[in-house]
Amino acid sequence: MLDAHYSPALAADLIAAGFDTLAAVAHPTLHDAADSEVLAFAAAEDRVAVTEDVTTFGLAIALVPNHVGVVYCHQRRFPRRPSGLNRIKVALELLGKNPPAGLGRDPVVWWLD
Repeated sequence: MLDAHYSPALAADLIAAGFDTLAAVAHPTLHDAADSEVLAFAAAEDRVAVTEDVTTFGLAIALVPNHVGVVYCHQRRFPRRPSGLNRIKVALELLGKNPPAGLGRDPVVWWLD
């Protein structure tokens, strides 16, 4: 589940690569939802949340401890410009093919690299 910072186009690229992905901005009830609402939705659907909101998503994690994973993407390493979006797509594909233990099942927090 891509949070509000990421476009439906990135979700479409990940879907084309074989990953079941949703973009919060394209969802009718999540496009302007709080981080905790996005994380709760992701948890209810057994989805990992992807965000760059290090400061605000920490509170969401505290409010939704039963999530199945949060992946942080540093905005300097993965800027939301075309080159950065391609980098994040490739990095998420690699992560999806070789996830750390528990990601997608347990409340794992991971930094994308």
